Amino acid sequence: MSILVTGAAGYIGSALARALAPRGPVIATDQAAPPFPGAVTGNLAYPPFARSLVTPEIETVFHLASLVSGGAEQNFELGTKVNLDATRDLLEACRLAGHRPKFVFASSIAVYGANLEEVTDDTPPSPRLSYGAQKLVCEILIDDYTRRGYVDGRSLRLPTVMVRPGAANTAVSGWASAIIREPLAGRDYVCPVRPQTRMACISGTKVVDAFLHAAALPGERLGPRRTVLLEGIPVSAQGMWDAVRPRAQGRVRFEPDPRLQEIMDAVPKATHSARARALGFPASASIEEIVDDYEKEASLARHG
Repeated sequence: MSILVTGAAGYIGSALARALAPRGPVIATDQAAPPFPGAVTGNLAYPPFARSLVTPEIETVFHLASLVSGGAEQNFELGTKVNLDATRDLLEACRLAGHRPKFVFASSIAVYGANLEEVTDDTPPSPRLSYGAQKLVCEILIDDYTRRGYVDGRSLRLPTVMVRPGAANTAVSGWASAIIREPLAGRDYVCPVRPQTRMACISGTKVVDAFLHAAALPGERLGPRRTVLLEGIPVSAQGMWDAVRPRAQGRVRFEPDPRLQEIMDAVPKATHSARARALGFPASASIEEIVDDYEKEASLARHG
């Protein structure tokens, strides 16, 4: 049996595909060529391509491909095609395959409303961005396809995942990775938010572990509600810079962008989930641990 990973050229997707490789054949797909033997390149917004990916040999689907927050807000039509329509096409392919594969979905805390100090398992979703609305609809679809026996679904609501290597994507939270990545690489960085700006954070290492854990959990432990909120620790922009400053060659200065600052002031500052803890999902302990995880990942990438 094989494992399908969408978004496998991305930060989390590529790390997840590498972690899954010892467990069986992995079919890695993305619009950009994923760095894996036998990878499949294609556009999930094209329904025939999305539906062609789920064959009778696919045992588990890890669906991470998306057009993230800023991009989905700027281009509503493309965001809907990539974030919502493509997910439904994959779910339909699973239904038609007829063997109830596991379906593990990357959702987001963008499903929550604005101006929340923290979110918990009891916080009602009320998205204020198209990206969050699209993710919430997908969660509901996955619950329903699971109820009907077409998939064995599970969705993870992710806090800000850091530290993203390479060039920034269109996520409005991209600065949180850059404020660590750039000084460590010896480059100065102009941070576009105030030093006291806080957000809920988790390391990429912990998120990959969470996806593996989600796939391994028996469905009966999740019950009919298949969405789990991952825990994200509250970290300020100043705290990020303080954590990296002793080992950085580059410097950081703060020049807030009013438009971005307004968005960041409204995002949740922390996420707490008794359900995630009870189910055994990992969480980051501190910003220092997140930086350590990033440096370990970067070292492994440099040395193969």
